[in-house]
Amino acid sequence: MNDSQYYKTLLKSVAWQHLLLLAGLLLSAAALADKPIVIVLSWDGLRHDYPDLADFSGLQRLEQEGVRALGLRAGWPSNTFPGHVSLATGTYADRHGIVDNRFYDRARGVFSYSSDADWMEAEPLWIAAERQGIRAATYFWVGSESDWRGQQQSYRIAPFDGGRLEALKVEQILAWLGLSEPARPQLIMSYWAGVDSIGHDYGADSQRLSGQLADQDYQLQRLMRGIDELGLWAATTLILVSDHGMTLTAPGIDLAGTLHRANIPARVFGGAIAHVFLEDPERADAASVVIEKVIATQCPGAELYPGAGLPDQMRLRHPTRTGDLVVVAPPPCNFNRRQGFGGYTQNLLADLGWGFGSHGYDPNHPDMAGVFMAMGRGVDASLKLGEVRQIDVAATVSRLLGIAPPLQSEGQPIW
Repeated sequence: MNDSQYYKTLLKSVAWQHLLLLAGLLLSAAALADKPIVIVLSWDGLRHDYPDLADFSGLQRLEQEGVRALGLRAGWPSNTFPGHVSLATGTYADRHGIVDNRFYDRARGVFSYSSDADWMEAEPLWIAAERQGIRAATYFWVGSESDWRGQQQSYRIAPFDGGRLEALKVEQILAWLGLSEPARPQLIMSYWAGVDSIGHDYGADSQRLSGQLADQDYQLQRLMRGIDELGLWAATTLILVSDHGMTLTAPGIDLAGTLHRANIPARVFGGAIAHVFLEDPERADAASVVIEKVIATQCPGAELYPGAGLPDQMRLRHPTRTGDLVVVAPPPCNFNRRQGFGGYTQNLLADLGWGFGSHGYDPNHPDMAGVFMAMGRGVDASLKLGEVRQIDVAATVSRLLGIAPPLQSEGQPIW
């Protein structure tokens, strides 16, 4: 072989090597695209109709290119902590154990917006995913800030910081998506502030809601553009949910103080649903008489139950976390009485016509319904969804990821 033939042969060999390398990269990219990614965002307090308050480009894109349910029905009580845990576990409060934002456990004591995951008695999505070989990442989801029964997700941001900007969350989510295999998480769950604080402080129909929602929507647009630029929509499903809705509420009733003045010491936990833990459970009948008078004069329509006699459909009876007596209030009543100057100020503002908002009420109340929207991989944009259940989200995410749902999940995939 002469020099000319040798170099031609060498060039052909190098060319084939480059072609093989390129083919390998393309096959790797195709394999990567086949690996599903699910991003779940929760916007606190986003009522089912709030996306229609104004023209929000991000939410509109979600709806136009994906699906939007008529509403997302919470469980009892329709509050932040039980709602987020139901979304993550696919079951109700009687089974996952987070019966309210604050509650009392006869064995462990007081739970108050705790970051200790071991209060949860059901497996969450991020642990179910990791158990089945799927990397998961969480950014401020309730119950995600510490190990659950000695198990942890690949990535988590903790501790919770209510002042953390959504812009920083978007940057972190995009950074996770930009990781190469096998480091990239396929499940990402993130809590966003939503409009909850505005609804509480200024009312469920405040004009301020649109401004706050516009800020959230801008960050949603940034996230979607980032997914555009990464070219990941073929592999990615983006799901937007909320934990509850919002409705008009009145200043809270001081149920514990009323019982104390009747010489019936008790601890009261909850707002729309009040769990009454009596110092002497034998005095339940006497306490019931006092509470019935409160209902008749201050909260008509409320219902009083013995803890063991809560209706089965509420799914709220827990062996150590349900009160001796439970009072279920309709809006605008609640038993979350602010103490001291805060309570005085709230009463004064209410007398002057100031509107306040709250939740935790019967999940069948129209104002308690949250939002469910989805677009991307596996979403049929022609699908028409009615009201869907909070407990069905975990099963839906699991199907999209190709894994079994969390161990205690009772929900069914939404599609």
